[in-house]
Amino acid sequence: MSKRVLIVEDNPDLGAVLTAFLALLSYESELTQSIKESIHLLQEGSLFDVLIVDYTLDDGKGIEIINWCKERVDYKDLRFVLISGYDKSHFSSSIMEDPTITFLQKPFTMAKLKDSLG
Repeated sequence: MSKRVLIVEDNPDLGAVLTAFLALLSYESELTQSIKESIHLLQEGSLFDVLIVDYTLDDGKGIEIINWCKERVDYKDLRFVLISGYDKSHFSSSIMEDPTITFLQKPFTMAKLKDSLG
């Protein structure tokens, strides 16, 4: 059974590249472009193994989706890949030390993304 990944990325070009790359790795993926759209999808009961979340989205910060998931028992086993153009120093230690969150600074290689998925 392939893993399911939710991509939360408001840049359509990067979203398309991530979707295509995940398909090559035999991952099922779904692309959303906002916090609102992502939470709506999750509330409908869609299940994922990993969320790839851009930090800066048009409707807020991607960490909001991560925090929303962490507050719900249904998503306690979910893993996150937080992607950002900011470097690690921009983020709190609680984010950087969270074992469920892998941080990737843009630009990143597809090899690094693959490694972050486990």
